[in-house]
Amino acid sequence: MLKILFKYSIILVLLLISNLTFGKAEKFRAMWREDPATTMVIGWNQVSGQNPVMLIDVIDRGKDASAYAQIVETTFKNKGKGMNNHFIRLPNLHPNTVYYFLIRDSEGISQRFSFKTLPNNSNERLSIIAGGDSRNNIEARQDANYLVSRLRPHCVMFGGDMTGGDSDLEWQKWLDDWQMTIAQDGRITPIIVARGNHEQNNQSLIDIFDVKARDLYYALSLGGDLIRLYTLNSMIPSGGSQKSWLERDLKANPNTVWKFAQYHHTMRPHTSKKRDNNEQYIDWAGLFYQHKMSLVCESDAHVVKSTWPIRPSRSGDAGFERDDANGTVYVGEGCWGAPLRPNDAEKSWTRNSGSFNQFKWIFVDRNKIEIRTVRTDGSRRVASVSPQNVFAAPANLSIWNPSNGDVITITKSSQVVSTPTKYPRVDGHQEPKIESNKPTRGPMEIIDFQVNLDGKDIEIAWQTQNEAPGTDYEVERSTDGQTYQSIVVVNGKGGEVSDYTYMDWDIGEKIPGTYINYRLKVVLPDGKSHRDTPKGKKQRTPGAPKPEVTAEVTKLVPNPSGDLTVDYTLSSRADVTMILLNPKMELVKRKVFNGQSSGNHSQSMELNGVKPGRYQLIVKAGKDVVKRYRVSF
Repeated sequence: MLKILFKYSIILVLLLISNLTFGKAEKFRAMWREDPATTMVIGWNQVSGQNPVMLIDVIDRGKDASAYAQIVETTFKNKGKGMNNHFIRLPNLHPNTVYYFLIRDSEGISQRFSFKTLPNNSNERLSIIAGGDSRNNIEARQDANYLVSRLRPHCVMFGGDMTGGDSDLEWQKWLDDWQMTIAQDGRITPIIVARGNHEQNNQSLIDIFDVKARDLYYALSLGGDLIRLYTLNSMIPSGGSQKSWLERDLKANPNTVWKFAQYHHTMRPHTSKKRDNNEQYIDWAGLFYQHKMSLVCESDAHVVKSTWPIRPSRSGDAGFERDDANGTVYVGEGCWGAPLRPNDAEKSWTRNSGSFNQFKWIFVDRNKIEIRTVRTDGSRRVASVSPQNVFAAPANLSIWNPSNGDVITITKSSQVVSTPTKYPRVDGHQEPKIESNKPTRGPMEIIDFQVNLDGKDIEIAWQTQNEAPGTDYEVERSTDGQTYQSIVVVNGKGGEVSDYTYMDWDIGEKIPGTYINYRLKVVLPDGKSHRDTPKGKKQRTPGAPKPEVTAEVTKLVPNPSGDLTVDYTLSSRADVTMILLNPKMELVKRKVFNGQSSGNHSQSMELNGVKPGRYQLIVKAGKDVVKRYRVSF
């Protein structure tokens, strides 16, 4: 008996010691995968220690680990960006409620944190911070992060380009800096993220923020039906499946009080250093107007911008004109710490523009939206808002007060927006067609399907005509000519003519000296499917006898200045587009040369910011593919 008592005494002492030490959890962040009123995701990096769990309660138990009402185990973990990322997905929470928690592991416990769920009705006012581009100027990034802790918003909308190079060390430093958004009392602000061009792929944000949508376009309802927030991905095609999803969700949520959108690339940048993004304009601007999008938050250009309410217009400035009754307000464009650019491209519908570090501070209720631009430099002297009134500006907060006033107010209009029958034609791009129940085009068909050898890789390329939105493609491979295996599913783009390329990387190393058959399974929106075979059914890997039909992919390497230079000949005047795709068929860069005359041309694409690797370059004249290249550097 004495030995047993002594043993339990030792255990008790060890437990007391563990409660006095800090666990090895760090880099905390909060996100949403589902309803922000009833769920939350908490993520962190588990540096060391075993079996981490969350101790959580609606009552603040401080550091008393034994007093918390519930213990929750890790839901999901990954090794993204060189960290041991743990996530706990919390369901069935109470709306508009503060939750307090600790992370306990075999080495101790974390500091006490808290988060607050959103209300589940539109009668509660919300405070939101929106911005993006934090990649270079660390001091400016930290200033903006610190202001988040001072202003205690309900959430942060972040428009991408968190880091410069998407490297492990950069992300780890970024998350260390993000800890400055945590208030002094341990309050963590949830973040809603969009992908920028400096995130090399979707997986970076999925690994760090546990984003549910693999394509990184998704919608959340904030405050019940107060706001439907659309996060779009401007690093993949804006049309096709993304546009179809956006249109479906907009139609499915007609009674939301307000609709917001955020994405990275600005449609009409307010700096001459950035080009217009006409595909986004064609695919999204009309939908925003039709479905009464109230506010759009853009990034990427590294300038300050706010517009009057605007709508697409054939005769307008850069494709827009002011419409105070029914238009959409666009704000941005980055400035969370990325290098600032000159605001030298104002439009007739620009409300104000500038060039300084900033983000938007947005208040939303049923009757109005208020938008303020907060200068973020020198934030350490700013006081904190009162937790009882997060809508009152604290002492020393610097709010920009340009010529048209420091507050942009959007109110509900009593007018009904009529669906436009025409979208404007801009910079030589074709007007999109209005969909109807009557067939306006011919049947969908595969008009070109090729399989080409490129060293140890094989390229599968196809072109479609009159493709219906929602069409998918499965590339199937067979090494015996009888049994086929699906190797990739590619989402269709939709449209009159669409081009696709998939690289079967290193297949020559995996199965050398082999004839391979490929075929394409076309899955239509109604679930029906059919299969097509390419020109030249068989392809060889190195070492196999050369078949009758084959083609070699042209290789292209950067010139000494680091650019890709392409020579081509046009038979007639056309708009030429150079498109750089990564191995996942995601858009990396696009460059447009409008109004190219017939004859010989030589044009270049800069590779600034593009990570070394293997890519595909497609050169198109209008809708037609002129050349395809395999790029390695």
